[in-house]
Amino acid sequence: MADPALSAAVEAEAAARPMEITPQQRNAIFDRRAAALAAVPPSPRPADAFEALQFSLGEECYAFPSGQVSEVRQLEQLTALPSAPAFVAGLVNVRGRVVPVLDPRPLFGVAATAEPCRSLVLLSLAQGEVGVLASNEPGLVWLRASELRGLPVEAPAGLDPKYVRGVTSELVIVLDAGRLLADPRVVVQEEVS
Repeated sequence: MADPALSAAVEAEAAARPMEITPQQRNAIFDRRAAALAAVPPSPRPADAFEALQFSLGEECYAFPSGQVSEVRQLEQLTALPSAPAFVAGLVNVRGRVVPVLDPRPLFGVAATAEPCRSLVLLSLAQGEVGVLASNEPGLVWLRASELRGLPVEAPAGLDPKYVRGVTSELVIVLDAGRLLADPRVVVQEEVS
């Protein structure tokens, strides 16, 4: 019977010696490693999964598909616009660009809460760039299109279903920014002479 300590010492000595391989063996090893690294990993997410930016505005939770969001920033120096509709919160300066900011609560018929808006979700679409107020720090979530449902009966009364892509089981309302900003009620084109 072999001594276990002697066997371990022989194995350790063999492992410490450089392995001698031929150039063909080395190339075969490199080819296998390269193929393994280049292989497309299987997608852990279903085909209908999409990333969305979820945020709160008062008591309600909303989300925009992340492809419609250009950035999230802290709300600073919001300049109010006199005589603007209630859903126009004002204007902000974003690196030298003047961006209109919407508060969708009046548009959706949701009462404002005492909770202050701390964040600004910047949306970038063909119609232009616009900010949307958020009460909390927005976060990214993965959603599945097949799991979205229609608006429930208890949804805000002013929330037009054409703005909504769907509602999650956690009652997060997934909005379509393009449809929201295309609504004639939102487009303010007033010229002052």
